[in-house]
Amino acid sequence: MNGNSSAGFETAEFLFHAISELDKQCSIWPVRGGITETRQGYGAGPKRIESYSLHIVKEGFVRVEWDGGNSVTLSAGDLFCLFPARTYAYYAIEGEKPPRMSWIVMDGPRAAELLALTGISCEKPFLENGWTQEAERALHGLLDSMRSGETESAHVRSLEMQSLLYRLLAALCRTVPPAYALNATDWVKQSMSYIRQHATEGITVQQAAKAAGMNRTYYSVAFSEKAGMPPSDYITQVRMESARRLLAETDASITEVAYTTGYSSLYAFTRTFKHRMGETPTAYRDAIWKRT
Repeated sequence: MNGNSSAGFETAEFLFHAISELDKQCSIWPVRGGITETRQGYGAGPKRIESYSLHIVKEGFVRVEWDGGNSVTLSAGDLFCLFPARTYAYYAIEGEKPPRMSWIVMDGPRAAELLALTGISCEKPFLENGWTQEAERALHGLLDSMRSGETESAHVRSLEMQSLLYRLLAALCRTVPPAYALNATDWVKQSMSYIRQHATEGITVQQAAKAAGMNRTYYSVAFSEKAGMPPSDYITQVRMESARRLLAETDASITEVAYTTGYSSLYAFTRTFKHRMGETPTAYRDAIWKRT
């Protein structure tokens, strides 16, 4: 769906996405988008919106104000985002070329979190020099999809729009300045999450270090300092937790449990389990089942 508006100092194309139930099951989804051409005297707000409205400055200059006392002047290649329940105003600057902007509105339970990965937050709702050709292609695809109307089934359309929106966010993440790099606690949490996801697939410390983008030696030392144990121990801990659940809650054989939790042999699994738990897997299962 689309519409056009010409109100005094702007000519704008408004495009709308028919949000489906499939969209609402996702972390983030597109709502609407468009292109705005402005003239001298243009201004918007003060206003509040209900979703997350990402604006890309294509030409000219725009002054953005938020929360009654913060402001920034942006030009071509810069972005700003209007966050829900916050007061914003933005306008053309007298004596400067009026802005031409593209914009995409998004919503979802993790929208703020995903935007934060790009360096945009409520406290700093703008990103300078963040626009790239990759991001432009993704946005162009989103707007074209909205512009074309409902020519495909709802689920195909939703999946396509989701793909394009994530491509846009990924492109913006690639331009994040070093100041927004993850701090030590954040990367350790992410690495622990990665290990929990893949420990039973037989991953190694080397693979975990590579996923974190670090040298193995540095990774092991830094991980130990922040997590309180070496990554090898954490991998084993996750595998043992999985093994205990399988032994207590299923009738899988000890050999099945060994291979399911990432061990290359029954011997290696049994030895590790006894060392950690103080008893063999069979004894552990027997004790659990007797109590129940």
